[in-house]
Amino acid sequence: MSSSLRLGYVLEISFRLETYGLLIRSGKAREVLGLADIMPMAIEYPFVIDNRRYILSVPYIPGSSLKGRARALLETVLGLPLYTTDGKIYLHTRIVRNEIRDEDPYCPVDNVFGTPAIPPNMVAEEKRFILDCWAPTRAIFRDLFPSDEYLRRLCDAKGGCEGVQLADFLEEKWENRIDRVTSTAEPRNIMRLRPGVEFKGHISFLIYDLDVCRKPVCDEKSQRRELIVGKYKGVPALYYLDMLIDSLKLVERTYLGASGTRGYGTVKFKGITARLYDVGGNLVNEISVEDLDKFKEAALRLPLECRK
Repeated sequence: MSSSLRLGYVLEISFRLETYGLLIRSGKAREVLGLADIMPMAIEYPFVIDNRRYILSVPYIPGSSLKGRARALLETVLGLPLYTTDGKIYLHTRIVRNEIRDEDPYCPVDNVFGTPAIPPNMVAEEKRFILDCWAPTRAIFRDLFPSDEYLRRLCDAKGGCEGVQLADFLEEKWENRIDRVTSTAEPRNIMRLRPGVEFKGHISFLIYDLDVCRKPVCDEKSQRRELIVGKYKGVPALYYLDMLIDSLKLVERTYLGASGTRGYGTVKFKGITARLYDVGGNLVNEISVEDLDKFKEAALRLPLECRK
């Protein structure tokens, strides 16, 4: 990592995620008598509705699920090489078994979503430039929980929040697997989220000094320099943010969670607010848009200044 690394800005991105038949599997279902074969993830979580505090059992979306799906789709679209360390999971990463495989300092997947660390003394001399261009993961994905607006509507429909249960978020879906030879049916029972369940989400996007003030050594070693200088006004942070938004748009166009090719997991990002703060906590700029397309347009106009 660069020995003179400084954090310059933090972009706080909030959004609502509308879901349609989402299924992110829980391993608990078969351990509880009477539950379905497959159940969504759920947790006890505190909410404040109309100035009253409630502890409700609700479904949630792990931040790792959204982050992993967005990362995988972006890797595929960019055509990046994939590696494995265990023979099971393939993904793109800058470091494989303490060896630098991707030498481009401006790789958006490595910089936005993160890459394993490497001890500086294990970096070959001809690749030590990467340490001057290195910074921690930019995008921090938080877990997603039902939005206050959705819960308020549910509480009103139930005559009060005390009556809200996990079952109010779910629907039962039966599936059949058919034996091609005997035509025997093997039914199973799946509980998934009802269409229309809305979540609130948050991503913190860290912007370091080298993401705004480019270093000559990073420019020299990157195949993306001309793209960043031409389209992104010479600011790598705008490139990284644009790639993050593109990865979320890819999730919208495909699916999130399990069984996406069988009708599950359609999602829609809505009500996006992004607030740019300097390291002193002062608000520098604010974006409020309804969808990812408008967010993509507005994000390129963020006033990021190189302060040396």
